[in-house]
Amino acid sequence: MQWIATIRSWLPPMPSTPPRHSPHRTTLLQLAAIIAVALIMHLQIADLWIGGFAIVVFSVKVIALLRNSGPPNKFLLVLLTIFSLGLVVVLYGGWNGQRAGISFLVLLLTLKFLESEALRDYFVVCLILYFLAASSFLFDSSIFSILIVTAFTLAITAILFQISNPTQQSLGSSIKQSTGIVLRALPLAILIFFLFPRVHGSFGFIPSLDKSNDSGLADALVAGEMAASAFNQELAFRVNFEGGAIPARRDLYWRVKTMFTELNFTWEVGKSFSQTDLNTTAAMQSLASLKQSDDGASYRYTILHERTPDELLPYLDFVAGSDVGKIRYDYSVRHRPTGSRSFTYQGRSTLQPSLTTAETPISRSQNLNTTSQPSARTLAFLDEIRNQANSDSEVVNLVFDYIANSQFEYSLEPPLLDENDPVGDFLFNTKSGYCEHYASAFTLLMRWLGVPARIVVGYQGGEIINAEGANPFLELRYSDAHAWSEVWLNGQWQRVDPTLAVSSERIDIGMRAIQDLWDQGLLGSGYRGNALSDYLNPSGSAKAWLKFRDAWKSAAFQWNKWVVNYDADTQLELLKKLGFNNANHLLTLLLLLVGGTMVLMLLYFIRLMPKAVHYSPEQALYLKFVKRFRKLGIDKEIAETPAEFAQKAVNKAPWHQADIEAITKAYVAIRYGGANTDEQIDRFKKRIQRFRIKAS
Repeated sequence: MQWIATIRSWLPPMPSTPPRHSPHRTTLLQLAAIIAVALIMHLQIADLWIGGFAIVVFSVKVIALLRNSGPPNKFLLVLLTIFSLGLVVVLYGGWNGQRAGISFLVLLLTLKFLESEALRDYFVVCLILYFLAASSFLFDSSIFSILIVTAFTLAITAILFQISNPTQQSLGSSIKQSTGIVLRALPLAILIFFLFPRVHGSFGFIPSLDKSNDSGLADALVAGEMAASAFNQELAFRVNFEGGAIPARRDLYWRVKTMFTELNFTWEVGKSFSQTDLNTTAAMQSLASLKQSDDGASYRYTILHERTPDELLPYLDFVAGSDVGKIRYDYSVRHRPTGSRSFTYQGRSTLQPSLTTAETPISRSQNLNTTSQPSARTLAFLDEIRNQANSDSEVVNLVFDYIANSQFEYSLEPPLLDENDPVGDFLFNTKSGYCEHYASAFTLLMRWLGVPARIVVGYQGGEIINAEGANPFLELRYSDAHAWSEVWLNGQWQRVDPTLAVSSERIDIGMRAIQDLWDQGLLGSGYRGNALSDYLNPSGSAKAWLKFRDAWKSAAFQWNKWVVNYDADTQLELLKKLGFNNANHLLTLLLLLVGGTMVLMLLYFIRLMPKAVHYSPEQALYLKFVKRFRKLGIDKEIAETPAEFAQKAVNKAPWHQADIEAITKAYVAIRYGGANTDEQIDRFKKRIQRFRIKAS
């Protein structure tokens, strides 16, 4: 039937017969270059023996290509395969994990490349390369990595075009074709990514991932060890405050762990009544407060946390609401570790402690207990403080003032302390230390003076990115790790940061500035002049570079939020931004997904539909003349010339011979002879109008 044929002409063509030619040698060498890039990237994560074995196998194949020789003996290939399997199991202890799985994939790639001879074999090699490109996201999902993977994918697709083509095709032409395919697939891929329903939780069938990031805050604080993190620029987490209202830098204390157990000047996180979870009612109220209207005294924020082994999460002091984990009496929040993936959560905090004695009863004995004993000189100092102070508040102020006025120094490379009397050595001899030295000594002095005290370990400050833009946010790195003290005053835990007494710049301008000044040898009594001013107020190329860096980091932040950490909550946020507030979000997503897919399919089929042909006036008139012969069962074939059709028409209807030859002669003269004046076209039109098909 005619309508079936018409619809079939609109549809894409049926798959062609698979090619059976041999790939060109130049194309195979280009494929070898792509595999070499994959091997080089794999060397960054592979065991040395795995990488070396893969390179040897790959080199054998390249030599074979250069010599135009075939693959090695099948028996040798079997032995190499068995050896590669054993190598993975021995070196990685099994198949589970990122590195073991990807290493096996790389060995599979090189062995398949070695045995490849037929066209189908090289197709399989390209397929494995696609899997390798996708597996790179298990390690890095940054903008830069997606650009590299995209370029790698385009190169693989271009090689597939060249392999499939029996004739030699230029690399540039193949890349152009592969780019066109990727660009046409991109809208549908984006639609599926953002609208396909996301679910909470993880899938049990996914293999466990290697813990490639062991960075985190230790459960024990040893004087001098935290200083090692001062130069660790690895990103810990990003923070986006609701409405862009970032608190003052002196208020940016991010609590992670509370330590109250002291053992020989070492502090540890332990289990006690003060660290148990809030009771059910209080916890529910805290969680519910996250959805309440802002009272002006609290901050709401979203944290994009990098992967971490810690089970205690950073929150701005003092946390009042959390959408994950359990809030503890010490304001810390406990959550199941996420292992090797980044994650997002929300919080609400106040800048002043809100829990009172009735809500967080403490054990004074636990927060006064010490194993360290003061030396004679330290005892004399303690007696001096006791004689001057009339209250716990005065005790705190007197010790803080002593540190502020006794020429103490903030150092990123603190000296070692006397093992027998670390506190006395620090207070009266070295007078140089990192934040944990000051927090440890201050907290221990408080306990010796009868004031309940504990240490908090977390982060302080952070670098404000895009400060003058529409969406500023904070970046905190492991170098921002910080320790401070808390003392029990007036029925509440109050923060006291003794580091502020010796280096207000650490708190006011941040750790990044301190590091740069330290690298320039300017950290000390003379750095408060022009060097600090130039750092805080850059000009010229330094200012331009700062703007470029902020723009790049802002893009990375949005990428992590909307792509890397895109989960069910972020998907709901996107739907609300698009104006969909339907409670049944799954139905909304399904309708959007199906509707969007139908629109894209419609656009695709519209593109496949035959395009309208525009005819010249003489062509349109001639076609009218031709159509009139259908009454006699005569059709003009596409390949027929006017003269050939005229002869066929004369044979069928000889009684119209004179008119057929005259009209054909006039059409050929107008169409091909240049006689296409308005007068001649008008005369030709009248002759067509007068012509009528008659029976014999």
